[in-house]
Amino acid sequence: MIINFYKKNSIKAFLVNSLFLLFLFFLPLQNGFASNNLSTLKTQIENTKASQAAQKKQRQKLEKEIAISEQNSAAVALQLAEIQQKIVEEKQRLKTLKSQTQTLEEDKIKQQNLLKQQLISTYMTGKNDLIKLLLNQEDLSQIIRAKSYYFYINKARLESIQNLENTQQQLEKNKSNQISSLAALEKMQKQQIENKEKLAKQRIQRSKALKELKQDLNYQQVRIAQLSDAEKNLKIKLKKQQKAREEKELAAAKKAASQRTVTHEVQSHSSITEQKGKLDWPIRGKVLASFGSHRSSQVKWKGIAIAANEGEKVRAVATGRVLFAGYFKGYGMVVALDHGNNYITLYGYNQTLLQKTGDVVFQGDAIALAGHSGGQDKNSLYFELSHKGKAQDPIKWLKKRK
Repeated sequence: MIINFYKKNSIKAFLVNSLFLLFLFFLPLQNGFASNNLSTLKTQIENTKASQAAQKKQRQKLEKEIAISEQNSAAVALQLAEIQQKIVEEKQRLKTLKSQTQTLEEDKIKQQNLLKQQLISTYMTGKNDLIKLLLNQEDLSQIIRAKSYYFYINKARLESIQNLENTQQQLEKNKSNQISSLAALEKMQKQQIENKEKLAKQRIQRSKALKELKQDLNYQQVRIAQLSDAEKNLKIKLKKQQKAREEKELAAAKKAASQRTVTHEVQSHSSITEQKGKLDWPIRGKVLASFGSHRSSQVKWKGIAIAANEGEKVRAVATGRVLFAGYFKGYGMVVALDHGNNYITLYGYNQTLLQKTGDVVFQGDAIALAGHSGGQDKNSLYFELSHKGKAQDPIKWLKKRK
């Protein structure tokens, strides 16, 4: 019995010892597995961070490419608009020259015929010239009349010859001007074609970069944050510009009478505060986004987006001075106008700008050409009106559409 008890306890002890040994054997293995898992997790975290950093770097690179492309496009578009205007003016000049040339040709024929008649008349009266009258000792009154007649004939003939010569010179000058005008037109039209090709290439580059950005799954979230930052940064920028302009104008007003004249000229127009509900629209188009509506769950529209045709003129809704004109992230090519009394209007997403900072513009003046800068998909105009930095609903300030 004692032997059996001993045997049973020995077996139990053996089993316990065996399990303990197995535990000790597998313990380092488990620690190894845990250690490997932790190492793998750390590697994955590092890889994810590296991937996010690379993604962020690529996103910033693409955003920079878009910004540069849009600014270059704006410069080319402005050149193109200027060339088109010059072509219109040069064609009108050429038309005027051709009309003048035709008139001169007709005058030349008339002058030639007149001179021909004068020469015939002189020839016909040649046998009774003044010398013959004097030699024949004709009546003095007859001699005086003949002398006056010959003087008149000679004077008229000399004037006709001079007029004909002047007409001929003017004709030659006009023809020369026509040749130079045609050459200038040809040069401008060639430059116009080159600029259009350059603009098309820049648009392709921009579209490619924008497409790549949109393939980034995190881009929309990043863009929402950027829009909020852009809004704050633009307000800070405009506030600084406004303060700097006021200080500059105050100093200039004390020294320059001309500056006071310009200021008076601007102030002579109706104040924007008197035109609430009467302002002309900056561009004719459908309202794509209304004031206060959600751009995202976090960002609301502080202005309105209006559909536009590319290259369409954007006009100042009221008289003011250009506070800022240039590229701004999130808004593209922007013009901001200071209308006095802390009222500012802002026009964004433009293709190119027609005014520069400091310029005085009057109600209805063209200040930009519409486009889709600022990373926009479609041609549109962003229009904002604020007072003391607080956005107002532009629809309440613009004329009601019929």
